[in-house]
Amino acid sequence: MFTQTRIGALLHQDHMATIDALQELEAFLADHRAPPARGGQADSFLARLSALLRAEVEQHFAFEEGRLFPLFIARGETGIVMMLTHEHRSILPLALKVAETAARAVESGFDDATWREFRDAGAELVEREIFHVQKEEMGLLAAITALVGPEADAELAEAYQREVG
Repeated sequence: MFTQTRIGALLHQDHMATIDALQELEAFLADHRAPPARGGQADSFLARLSALLRAEVEQHFAFEEGRLFPLFIARGETGIVMMLTHEHRSILPLALKVAETAARAVESGFDDATWREFRDAGAELVEREIFHVQKEEMGLLAAITALVGPEADAELAEAYQREVG
């Protein structure tokens, strides 16, 4: 792990929270072959999952694309930017679909069709997003350490805390 930078440490924290939520989603899907009953722990989990996924793909991705990637491009590091941006574009609609389905399920539960849709989309999201986070942990954080100086690091960390939380 590359935590020599403040921004790297913040991104790493978010990545670990995302991995935890995705592992919890994977376990939830494995534990419920049929639609889960409404209320209690299922609703609590689905509400948390919906909020976390939205934050991940709307705020975290936007920060990377709007703040970090331009710095990489300015230094000629376009390969990693192109790869991660492509993955963001692939993950975004899937994550939003899972988040929206989870939020609707908190309100009205799952029927067989919506459960099947959620289960299939959720399993695909777990696979894609975990692989994506692993790439960012190994590639992006190392690149940040190499490319971002102390002043830019401080500015990025402050912006991240303001914009992402």
